Amino acid sequence: MTSRDSRAGAGPGEPGVAEVLDRLHDGVAVFDSEDNLIFANQMCRDLFDQIADSFQPGIPFAALMGAAGAKKMIADAFVGPGEIDFADGRTVLLRESRMPSGGVVRTFTDLTEYRLAEQQIAYMASHDEVTGLPNRSLFMDRLNVSLRQAAREKTRIGVLFVDLDGFKAVNDRLGHEAGDMILHQVAVRLVARVRASDTVARYGGDEFTVILNQISNAQDVGRVAQSIVDELTRPFTAKRETVMIGASVGVALYPEHAETAEALIRLADKAMYEVKRSGKRGYRLTAATAR
Repeated sequence: MTSRDSRAGAGPGEPGVAEVLDRLHDGVAVFDSEDNLIFANQMCRDLFDQIADSFQPGIPFAALMGAAGAKKMIADAFVGPGEIDFADGRTVLLRESRMPSGGVVRTFTDLTEYRLAEQQIAYMASHDEVTGLPNRSLFMDRLNVSLRQAAREKTRIGVLFVDLDGFKAVNDRLGHEAGDMILHQVAVRLVARVRASDTVARYGGDEFTVILNQISNAQDVGRVAQSIVDELTRPFTAKRETVMIGASVGVALYPEHAETAEALIRLADKAMYEVKRSGKRGYRLTAATAR
């Protein structure tokens, strides 16, 4: 087995430098003017664990990347400095610095935890923390995307505005923790009533919105709306209690009723309130058009 002092030479510069470089959190590799390896620290070997034994003095950098590609660690078509996506999900940033001698110092920084944190922050900013559904902002973004696609493909979209009936009384009686449990169950049931290509969002409070993409006619939307009403009328369980709520649903269609996201939401919301006034626990297709 190769000792740390003998691998890729004793390290650049004076004795002891290699030991210092081995303590770095970044991978560091030094190449000569012909791009052959002089030295690589331990982190380099750890990052490229499947080809660690290839980090020997004199091996060309291209051969190292070729070996990583052959092991399917990274993409076969390596393009150079920048972010490298590893097959195991890691993201590593490669940077190059030219030396006066003509050699190259390459550093490898593992960005995986940083990228995961970025994704988590982005997710939290666009999703509701109680239900895990898209929030209002993401819903509006998706609705605008759906509208652009529908305009290109000349298809229909259904927008549903869902307001829970009787939720406030249950929330006041059992508390917010129980209310959150019911909201989460509502989200699960709503997602189960639509296709994967559709979107369910928590619009705010006890209001939910739905995008039904590429619908054939108003009857199809009506069937989905009625199935949602039926589903949310079934009993819920929270804190070992069985509770009953319900849902009032308003529906607006693109392009029949409106052509913008804001107008569709406004009309669906208005239709939902008409259901509320007429007795709740039902759905209504808007009879108006945006002006």
